[in-house]
Amino acid sequence: QFVAAWCRCLLFAVRMAGHERVVVVPPTINKTFWVESERVSSEYLEQMGYFLMQLTLNVTPQSVDHQAKVLLQYAAPASFGELRTALLGAAERLKRDGASTIFSARDLIVDERALRVGVRGQLTTFISDRRVSEVSKGYTIELQYSGGRLFLKAFRETNPNDPLELQSKPVTAAVAAGTQ
Repeated sequence: QFVAAWCRCLLFAVRMAGHERVVVVPPTINKTFWVESERVSSEYLEQMGYFLMQLTLNVTPQSVDHQAKVLLQYAAPASFGELRTALLGAAERLKRDGASTIFSARDLIVDERALRVGVRGQLTTFISDRRVSEVSKGYTIELQYSGGRLFLKAFRETNPNDPLELQSKPVTAAVAAGTQ
């Protein structure tokens, strides 16, 4: 009888998959968020962007390899090689220079439709125990939602005043003329 009830419950869950919004509250996340078959909430994008930003920018020579390994578990398949190459290069420079970086996020901006997160704040660099720079930075984190998971497509530096590059997109002649 238990097995029959469990099978009915499983069948119901499978039939409802893709039709209902699921609210998720993982133990290490401080906000609820939802996922649907084709979309995710801005809260999920914000928290995932913050997590990926910390893995990428808060690094030491001792932690950089492990953090790169964790980050690559979230890499979109089409972006894996490019992300891996960039992370290995950054790790090599960090270890060679004995540098550590800490990013203090000032704010995050979410573009739910495009699955992008813009973040801006201060990147502080230390060599040994001496602070060598503190610079305003902006970054865009591009994500992909597939098979119920968010994947990292790209993580790149942008203008700190326009981290999602909304104002700085070039206007092509075709767009200006209205032919595109």
